[in-house]
Amino acid sequence: MNGTRTPSASLSVEPQQVVEFLQQHPDFFTEHEMLLEQLVIPQPSTGNVVSLLERLVQRQRERQQQLEQQLETLMNAARGSERMVGGLHVLATELLGCHDLEQVVQVCNRIIKQEFKAHSVVFRLIGEGTAKAEGLNFISPEDRALKQLSHLFTKRQPVCGRLRPKQQEFLFGAQGSVIKSAVLIPLYSQYELGVLALGSDDEGRYYPGMGTLFINQLGALVSSALTRYITPLSKGSVESTGH
Repeated sequence: MNGTRTPSASLSVEPQQVVEFLQQHPDFFTEHEMLLEQLVIPQPSTGNVVSLLERLVQRQRERQQQLEQQLETLMNAARGSERMVGGLHVLATELLGCHDLEQVVQVCNRIIKQEFKAHSVVFRLIGEGTAKAEGLNFISPEDRALKQLSHLFTKRQPVCGRLRPKQQEFLFGAQGSVIKSAVLIPLYSQYELGVLALGSDDEGRYYPGMGTLFINQLGALVSSALTRYITPLSKGSVESTGH
């Protein structure tokens, strides 16, 4: 034996050791810049081999694109919110000028279709009265069909998405066949007033999980306007006061 030590063929470095070393020495490539071009890695999308430096540049570009897409999404959301706020303002202003129940329903019908892109706007008010405006319907508090809407008043939250056939027919009547998605908004103050149903012929217009902040505000605004012209028949029901 000559006393010299031959490196063992089995000696190896685990990938995790390399990772830990680089994490502990983040300035390693600052002192060994030549390695940035010598090290090569495959591209995830094509499998083509590129230098580490090229891959880092590509990754930076991808991150930049992701940030730009996120910014565009936020800008679109901000513009959508601005339109919704503007629509609520227009509705509130016109509701202040209403003098009876029919005017309230007519204003809501027109502005909600215009500002909130609804195909159909329907009121189902609990009580008895004569429907003199498009989309205005009354339902007796004893009507068994009202049970279809009981969950709305229990949770006091809008429901968005596709309706069951019976619900669709009950709310939209003859127009139900063209309604592909809808949002049901409970109307209430100290007592249950009824339901405001917005329907769309676009199945993606209203969907489960969509934000309901502005829909809740719409419901509160309309409920406030309705309470000026309807009074309760009994707890949980209302009637038209007549004009």
